[in-house]
Amino acid sequence: MRPPPVPLAWCNLTHDKVRFALFAAGIGFAVVLMGVQYGIMNAMLDSNTVLIERLKCDLILVNPNRASLIFRDAVSARRVEQAKGVAGVRRVYPVYLEYQTAGLRHTAANPAQRTHTRRVRVIGIDPAADVLDLPEVSPADWQRLHLPGTALFDRQSRPHPDQKNYPGQSVFGPLEPGIRTELAGRAITLVAGFDMGFDFGTDGSLVVSDRTFADWVRAPLFPRNPLAEVDLVAIQLEPGASVRAVQEALQAKFPAGDVLVLTRAEMIAREKAFWWQNTPIGFAFGAGVLLGFIVGLVICYQILASDVADHLSQYATLKAIGYTNSYLSWVVLHEALILAGAGFLLGLAVTLGTYRLLTDLTGLPMRLTLARGTLMGGLTVLMCIASGWLAVRKVKKVDPADVF
Repeated sequence: MRPPPVPLAWCNLTHDKVRFALFAAGIGFAVVLMGVQYGIMNAMLDSNTVLIERLKCDLILVNPNRASLIFRDAVSARRVEQAKGVAGVRRVYPVYLEYQTAGLRHTAANPAQRTHTRRVRVIGIDPAADVLDLPEVSPADWQRLHLPGTALFDRQSRPHPDQKNYPGQSVFGPLEPGIRTELAGRAITLVAGFDMGFDFGTDGSLVVSDRTFADWVRAPLFPRNPLAEVDLVAIQLEPGASVRAVQEALQAKFPAGDVLVLTRAEMIAREKAFWWQNTPIGFAFGAGVLLGFIVGLVICYQILASDVADHLSQYATLKAIGYTNSYLSWVVLHEALILAGAGFLLGLAVTLGTYRLLTDLTGLPMRLTLARGTLMGGLTVLMCIASGWLAVRKVKKVDPADVF
């Protein structure tokens, strides 16, 4: 006859609440270690795709040779008109970008104190086009952008490293509506702020009209036709149009190798892949996540192995009265799952608080999405289950004759 089920309170961690809380805190520490490393890695990757995420579009045309937004390879302006003729396309908007040559002079009120000029990302669009999602900018501010020599500024530009002496200032100096300074050597007036943030390629961003972009930024380089090439082409589709069908139709319309037609999600993935493969982000913070996993594995194993050793006589008694190794192994794995659940919830709460703190301190967009939280939970369960299987060996080796 099969022995009755073993009450978990007799031989597992829930018997001692204080001890269990300490053990759960140990697992929670490993969760925080993994979560913070994983969060910083994703924040660095996400910071380079905020602009793409803010584009109000279904499809994007980009030069195949443009591996990242920071490069200059562009699409011929003729493709904008050609894209308008494809069935299912509602609106087509050119988006101009400049990372390399546009410098924003320090914004100190006294021109004599404008000590330096720093590169800034300049985004040129038609102010009347509803293509950039900036909820902080009012319709009146968009209207003011039609005036040449005006710009919207990024309130989340890289902060000044000496916040003690320059509180609230960016590396460009103070950024406020009404400030006048110079962009690419010409006078510019800041009219309103938005929130986007800095990334690897830039300390901040300015949004200007396509006319200002042409005259202030591109005309010195391409005086004959400053807007002959477009950095990105944002395409909005008709309601109910198939994104995949229109994407294929657009790709077929253009010569092979001339234009790449991507969904916004594909463009984001492409940008992240560039930074993952060409910078130390993946290795450095991926190693940090792996280190957190190993630390958690060791902690959980020590917890379970210690608990098994403390209850060795009870396990021996259970084996003596007929309980099998597989059943007793499940008891240990059950403990591991309890630890995983409690440690994950505790670690998740601390991780979310750490994300908020680091976001405030660094400006990096640290976000815990459902998919990322699920991955962290899966790693925690895997970590504890692996530890449980290692600790189970002591249960299988126990001999009642040796214990009593």
